[in-house]
Amino acid sequence: MLIFYQENNSLQAQSQNDSISQTVVVSKHSPKKASIYSAIVPGLGQVYNKKYWKVPVIYIGFGALIYSATWNNVQYGRFKDAYLAYPDDEFEGVISQEQLLGYINNYRRYRDLSFIGMVALWGLNVIDASVDAHFFDYDISDDLSIRVEPIIRNNYLSSSEFGVKLSLRF
Repeated sequence: MLIFYQENNSLQAQSQNDSISQTVVVSKHSPKKASIYSAIVPGLGQVYNKKYWKVPVIYIGFGALIYSATWNNVQYGRFKDAYLAYPDDEFEGVISQEQLLGYINNYRRYRDLSFIGMVALWGLNVIDASVDAHFFDYDISDDLSIRVEPIIRNNYLSSSEFGVKLSLRF
């Protein structure tokens, strides 16, 4: 039985306004929690970050890699048994021992790459949860603009200066 416990870390600030007190609760989204959740159960950090659409992508990736590892392992065992039983194997000597050895090496390599892919997907899952948690509270304004305009600066001791003014608003 798995039990998930979420701790509510909040900063409370109080202000007095003409005998009316207001309490503002600001919750901080924790990248550490998201990383730990995803490390324990893949996809749980994405649920914590409210990125629900990523969970099926993660599990489809794991499913494909598990299927690949299983299929390549079965084929590896099949050709290894045929190599050991040559020429009385299931292929009845049609495939040479050198070819069987090549199949054995290929299927072993693909099986091992599938396991490496599972570890890489698990690591990317944890990294993605951590990065998403860092950007969870990031405020993106609708007014992202850049303004370029000419500028003339009058210098009283010498002549006027001409230039370009670059204004970023975010």
